[in-house]
Amino acid sequence: MFESFLLKMRRSPEPVKAAVAADLREIPQADAETYRVIPITGGASNRGYCRIVFSPDGDRGLKSLILMVLADPDPHKGIEEVASYADQIQELPFVNVQKHLAAAGVAVPELYYYNREHGLLYLEDFGDVLLRNVVQDQPEAEQRKWMEAAIDELVKLQIAGTRRPNPRFLGFVMRFDHELLFWELNHFTDYAIRDRFPGALIPEDENTINRSFENITRRLLESPYWLQHRDWHMDNLMIRDGRIKVIDFQDALMGPFTYDLACLLYDRDTSAILGDGLIERLVAYYADRFQSASGGALDLKRYRETFDLCVLHRMFKVVGRFHYIHSVKKRPEFLVFLPPMHRALRKYLSSHQELSELHHIIAKYVKELEGVPS
Repeated sequence: MFESFLLKMRRSPEPVKAAVAADLREIPQADAETYRVIPITGGASNRGYCRIVFSPDGDRGLKSLILMVLADPDPHKGIEEVASYADQIQELPFVNVQKHLAAAGVAVPELYYYNREHGLLYLEDFGDVLLRNVVQDQPEAEQRKWMEAAIDELVKLQIAGTRRPNPRFLGFVMRFDHELLFWELNHFTDYAIRDRFPGALIPEDENTINRSFENITRRLLESPYWLQHRDWHMDNLMIRDGRIKVIDFQDALMGPFTYDLACLLYDRDTSAILGDGLIERLVAYYADRFQSASGGALDLKRYRETFDLCVLHRMFKVVGRFHYIHSVKKRPEFLVFLPPMHRALRKYLSSHQELSELHHIIAKYVKELEGVPS
């Protein structure tokens, strides 16, 4: 299975298997003599994951660990969305961010060993229980407990992660600047409209969309900036020993402070799982926790406006991204998440009068965005 996994990633199996055998000897807690490598489904196109399981009779301490295999060991690869910062990257972003967040007290996996030459990282195993698994189809009280725990960990990342001095931290170098914010919004135009309906988008409508996206970008740039995970959703948060654990953090950067909250509450099908009422209570809970942890008062009106804009930005970006993954990478499995995100776009566009023209224009092409959600 491991060899097939490596071939699928276009990695030569024999050198990698030899490197794994040698690397495990560098990890004191690992039994380098008796182990199995089991590929894990999922992962991004530029990296894959396996679980290395050790003999239950071993006495080294570790029962298992996670092996991350990079498709290309070069630390500059796999960062298409922040390419303008590539020349400043001297260290693999995952390693750089892991060290900073761990030092800030965020519950990220321990990095046992990194083989830079072969692009292999050996990580603490958080198990298989996602936040989704303990929230989906559960009573609201149980959902609220875990979602509040996710917000608590998020606030820790944002406050402690932002305030911890670290001139080498890539998250302080990279940021949601104008170029990135606008590029992500245009992902919707490119793949939810232009790619699906070639030749349909008329210049006048495209200009209207661009003006509205420019306005959203400008307003987000004016919001307070704090450290963001950038992909803080149910499937990137795990449960281990009764605590929230954080994975997939390599894209952390400075951004509008409610961005990760919008991601947590609306990404994929989260809003359908939680419902509007619980979401509103969690929006209020975040404001309380952020004020308490930061020691400063929030302008609640501005907070809500920024949150709404972050929801719209995230939904436009992810809807476009999932169409891109379907069209370009030939992976349709994410399309199932589109209906709840379409509903979120209808809800937030219809609740902001200044965005009514944008709503009208894009609904001409993306019929799923017509009307107001019930």
